[in-house]
Amino acid sequence: MLAVALLGSCQQKEPYSPESWLTGTEQVAFKNRIIRYVAELPKHATYANRLESRFDAPYRELAEKTFLDKYYPADDGYIYFEVRKRAPSLKIKYNATGGRLKLDSLGNIIDYEEIYRTWKMEDELLSQKTRILFPKMIAGADLSLYYTENSKQELIIEFPDKNVVYSTAERRWVTKSQVNQLLD
Repeated sequence: MLAVALLGSCQQKEPYSPESWLTGTEQVAFKNRIIRYVAELPKHATYANRLESRFDAPYRELAEKTFLDKYYPADDGYIYFEVRKRAPSLKIKYNATGGRLKLDSLGNIIDYEEIYRTWKMEDELLSQKTRILFPKMIAGADLSLYYTENSKQELIIEFPDKNVVYSTAERRWVTKSQVNQLLD
């Protein structure tokens, strides 16, 4: 009986595991859907033209290098996600971006927001930190405790900070001075 219980518990998936919600093909499609917002711009792309089909190939390459680590379709209609990308560093390090989005009935993104981006860290440390951040993000908790200026020299969340915020209208991180220019 104990062996059956242990086997059953080993087969249970984590509630935020993409495999709990999506097939492998659906995970690839999801990454391709968000990559134009979560990744750096390919050569010759700008924020104004990044959705053009001429950038499909470089964005597919970027999506292949991006890991969908967490995924959760919540009761509030949002899909919460976290992706991890390799960051430039002498040692192998990654940063993670956590956010949420809503889709229309055709699968088009109608609401998109990145809520945090971590500092670059080694994989194990990043995994420890994001196990704390992701459920708090879903719950709508205040993450400012983990911002650089509040985290007592422990680098956890790089953005947002006192100078950089996420613009849902632009679907990108901007400085607060850019926000003021957008409002003018």
